[in-house]
Amino acid sequence: MLIRLLTHPRLLRIPAASTTTRFFSMSSQTLSEAIAQQDTQEVPAVNNTNTTTATVSPSKQDPAGDSKETTVHVGSKRHKESKHNHYGGQQLNKKKKYKIDPTENEESLKNAEYFFENGLRKVRPYFYRYQTYAKGRWLGRELIEVMNTEFRDRDTKYYEKAIKDGLITINGNTVTGSYIMRNSDVLEHSIHRHEPPVADSAVKVVLDQDGVLVVDKPSSIPVHPSGRYRHNTILHILMKEQGYKFLYPANRLDRLTSGLMLIAKSVEKARDIETMMRQCEIHKQYICKVRGEFPSGVTECHESIKVACFKLTLSVVHPEGKQCSTIFERLQYDKETNTSIVLAKPITGRTHQIRVHLQFLGHPIANDPLYHNTSIWGPTNGQGGVSAEMEKAVVAKFNERVDQEDEFDLALAEDSVGLVEVENSQAGFCAICRQPNKPDPAPEKRGMYLHAWKYRTKDWSYETTLPAWASGAAKDAAAATLSTLSVESAPIEAE
Repeated sequence: MLIRLLTHPRLLRIPAASTTTRFFSMSSQTLSEAIAQQDTQEVPAVNNTNTTTATVSPSKQDPAGDSKETTVHVGSKRHKESKHNHYGGQQLNKKKKYKIDPTENEESLKNAEYFFENGLRKVRPYFYRYQTYAKGRWLGRELIEVMNTEFRDRDTKYYEKAIKDGLITINGNTVTGSYIMRNSDVLEHSIHRHEPPVADSAVKVVLDQDGVLVVDKPSSIPVHPSGRYRHNTILHILMKEQGYKFLYPANRLDRLTSGLMLIAKSVEKARDIETMMRQCEIHKQYICKVRGEFPSGVTECHESIKVACFKLTLSVVHPEGKQCSTIFERLQYDKETNTSIVLAKPITGRTHQIRVHLQFLGHPIANDPLYHNTSIWGPTNGQGGVSAEMEKAVVAKFNERVDQEDEFDLALAEDSVGLVEVENSQAGFCAICRQPNKPDPAPEKRGMYLHAWKYRTKDWSYETTLPAWASGAAKDAAAATLSTLSVESAPIEAE
């Protein structure tokens, strides 16, 4: 990198004649001695455009190592770079900021090919260049550490090789695993992508009006591209099969959750809806099937919740978490299956709020793979909360199983499907990338007993048909206290 310094001789006490020196090799002591020697000398007036040229070696943080010329005013009233030829400075030739290529997503969706098999919607494997800007929590951390902690499905050996081979790059350049992540960095991962299948269920548009889509989301389909899912998502299915071009989810449901959601057709409309949700102007009601005999009547839970592990999207009740409130009402109890159908009304909108509060109350969702698992949470299954030691142990156990059990709802991981080294290509492995072919998920692992049933404001109300597992409670839900009671609360910022 070549830096051109505009010197001011009266301040630096150095002769005005232009000189060339290797500035980076001069120690601070040598520079101080040079200044001291000139301190008593008379310095003639000179023009500010005299320059001292300094050559500086490329920064280790610049993966491209490109040299560039920068004009800096030293000793002037404005100690900053001159970008517009002001004050006698020269035009700054800055390296163009690396940006994500927006056409990558358009071309990928255009070429996506769905097919249906065994009651599942599948996507044919495809080549894809995953791109994302560095997240705030990545800054200051080594690239290899970010890959190991933020992503899943591959071990350190794979990520080290992918970085070395240039499959994982920063700002379009090959770097080492020790590269330190910086603000605005673009992480790219070139892969042959195999998306997991989702349920072969239609994505129904309940209403398309005033720039908003009211959608009935099937269980097992993620809302937006995340983790190993891209085309098998609500947004891409609607764009690919129903012709929508720009869609912005105003609220999000977990992958395994079914039911009502709002999708805006413009950024402005999405912001309007999100503002209404933050101010608690939209009242939401969910139907869930929980373990055990839930208390009759109305039950309130106001326990704070925090995210215990971002990689796993795992939350727990914690006194230092964010304020949360959920109101429940039992609709039915089935003694034969020892399960209850419960109406839930979240007043706030935290990550996994209903699921975590039900676990805390001792009545987790009956088929919740994350919060109803005694082999992970212990015999109490998290009822009444967990200690700090238990929290760490739970996270460690889930991390051990993340590669083997796809049914866990671990949607935060951005992407990590890549090449897998095997000694010989064989049946059961992709002939292109050698990734092992995984079996189809069992029907019971394609959904969860949690359904977003009804949204309403003072101006409108939308609802969906109840799923089969809750259809017998339709009349009870319509007559429930929470179904007609407007439970008000102070505005609380939602996640």
